[in-house]
Amino acid sequence: MAWRSSGNTNDELVRNLKRFGIISSDIVEKGFLAVDRRLFVPKGNEQLAYSDQPLKEGNVHISAPHIYGAVLEALDLKPNSSQAFLCIGAGTGYLCAIAAEILGPKSLNFGIEIHRDVIDHCQNALKTWSTKKPWGVNSTSTSNVSARSRPQIIHGNGLCISAKDGESMVGFDRIYIGAAIERDDLARMSELLSPGGILVVPGALSGSPFQMVNASTWFCDFPLTRQI
Repeated sequence: MAWRSSGNTNDELVRNLKRFGIISSDIVEKGFLAVDRRLFVPKGNEQLAYSDQPLKEGNVHISAPHIYGAVLEALDLKPNSSQAFLCIGAGTGYLCAIAAEILGPKSLNFGIEIHRDVIDHCQNALKTWSTKKPWGVNSTSTSNVSARSRPQIIHGNGLCISAKDGESMVGFDRIYIGAAIERDDLARMSELLSPGGILVVPGALSGSPFQMVNASTWFCDFPLTRQI
């Protein structure tokens, strides 16, 4: 069903993701509606922006919308909260932007990306997206994002983050690992979680579409009710 979610506009794409059960919550739906995927796809792929498929040019890769839908539902982001979100393998910044819209102006939002050219694409996309709406809590825009919660994209290897430095010392409430990762690295990555936090990783590690790990039930598979 997931691959049938393509549309001719961003709104139609989101409606189809909701229609086929990929998106189940109103919060995630609103986040998707607020972020136009066309701004984030690799250059030259704009005509395929609302197709429910992955797109790639060189190192720049954006996953299919249904993947992000499933990820965001699994992350269980709390709207208008002070949660700290970390995306390892930020890619085009699309997921970070949707997370920012959901979390709101009190949140923190960090993306780590290893490829310099991908960071350039990501930052340009986020800049274009941000200029289409006023920022700040006093803005008359309907955007749920402030300057503080705008995604901060950092160049580096996310798998080398230390839990003993910077923001990592406090811990992140929600982490998504979109980068390639080995099972042996998961225990170390879980150290970046704050108490009760949630880590979502590619399901290839567990045999299910995604695996969700929280601070109290480490290595607990999270079986989504739909196949992707």
